[in-house]
Amino acid sequence: MTDAARLDALALAGDLPGVLLDARRLAAAAPGFHGRRRAGQGEAFWQYRDYRPEDGARLVDWRRSARGDRYYVREREREAAQTAWFWVDPSPGFDWSSDPKRTTKLRRARTIALALAVLLTRGGERVGAIGSPPRTGPRGPDRLALDFLTPARDDAPPKSCVIFLSDFYEPIETWRARISAAASAGATGALVMIADPAEEDFPFQGRTLFREPGSHREALIGRAENAREDYAARLETHRRDVHELGAKLSFPSLLHRTDHAAGPTLALLIALVSERFA
Repeated sequence: MTDAARLDALALAGDLPGVLLDARRLAAAAPGFHGRRRAGQGEAFWQYRDYRPEDGARLVDWRRSARGDRYYVREREREAAQTAWFWVDPSPGFDWSSDPKRTTKLRRARTIALALAVLLTRGGERVGAIGSPPRTGPRGPDRLALDFLTPARDDAPPKSCVIFLSDFYEPIETWRARISAAASAGATGALVMIADPAEEDFPFQGRTLFREPGSHREALIGRAENAREDYAARLETHRRDVHELGAKLSFPSLLHRTDHAAGPTLALLIALVSERFA
């Protein structure tokens, strides 16, 4: 896609240009991601380290070792790029906010994902939406933003790093099947739970009509405050089930509220992905 065509597509994509701008600002304030900065097969020098007995004499850098009384090994930097794949919840209920002045869960999820993509591509890694080609380079996040307009697929690439961004309100059986399928393919990653403050605090009082976004389902509660305790208990149980499922399958979970700053969540996500890529 040419730059002009990409800009035209972004213009037609609603708020994606604003999301990209927010993502780049968020990435600019985040701790750095150093990409491939680890030992491996490559040509570029990375660092010297102390000699270990299992290295063998052929790995000793004799020129560097001659400067002192210790033996050193010259390590090269790994050059093979790795890919982080993103799954962003496509359900209508995810594109929702309890306050028109506050960002939707979907927009915040895309912002965090694209900010991570900016840092990853800057570090030489690749990014992709599951079902679309992996992207790299400075324009990688722009292309990824367009890929987010395509409905998410569940078939995670084998032995990959996958970041699921959702409110995780689907039944635990659905998530068990989805994450287990990814884990069976050798994938690991992270679960980023995005929540609206109204979903967390349940501030409703009196006679309240609840409608499910994207469907005709609704429920009328005469005194909504009487349902708060039961709602909180059910939400806590469901979150615990998701957390335990993720921990068991090497997909640690993070919780983020849309009324909180995204920076701390991005920092935690960077740490998890860095550990996965190490």
